Amino acid sequence: MNRPQKIKSNLTQIKEDIGDKVQLIAVSKYYTEDEVLAAFKCGQRDFGESKVPSLRDKVAGLEKLMNKEDLDKICWHFIGNLQKNKINNLFKIPGLKSIHSVDSLSLLQALYSKQDRCKTEHLNIFLQVNTSSEVEKSGFDSLEELKQAIQFVIDQKASKFNLCGLMTIGKIRTNDFEKDARSCFDSLRELKVRLENNFPGLSLKLSMGMSQDYKLAVECGSDCVRIGSLLFE
Repeated sequence: MNRPQKIKSNLTQIKEDIGDKVQLIAVSKYYTEDEVLAAFKCGQRDFGESKVPSLRDKVAGLEKLMNKEDLDKICWHFIGNLQKNKINNLFKIPGLKSIHSVDSLSLLQALYSKQDRCKTEHLNIFLQVNTSSEVEKSGFDSLEELKQAIQFVIDQKASKFNLCGLMTIGKIRTNDFEKDARSCFDSLRELKVRLENNFPGLSLKLSMGMSQDYKLAVECGSDCVRIGSLLFE
């Protein structure tokens, strides 16, 4: 089976696993423009990158392979740690659809302070939560911190940004992978419920699940999974 056929086979299987209601973000950060194009030709439109310079280069590479009409169909999701000094460059990316990794109130404030530089008219924002309490991960640590962030967004009134949901990553160091993954995902779902109860009218999606645990995430109510190696390898 050649490379495009393998990607098509992987993509078909993943979509069967997650169903029609869960969004698949193809994490392309370790893969080439040709591999992104192969997935695009199979119908995939949403792709995730974790570094601003790599995302910029990926878009530039695809501009040489695709016509503008097709390129405009790609939606980019930023899923990595975002440094404040990279915000302006991220906002220049055409087709930027969402940022899944807003990990602090200060980063959220920085994004809003520069929103007039964002090319995207409606940018989705996910608040990253450290549900495993692991020190190597960033993210909001408590319900109170999340409430402060959401109140900040509400106070902004008109904005280019849409507070779309919450994001988390399953536990990295574990002796019981399934148990700890479910614990992280259940914690995020519980936070969603509590926040929606605290803020009437608020509706949050859940971005959780990667190649190794996406099936568990879907069982726990994920609306969006981020899959790279299982799709492209």
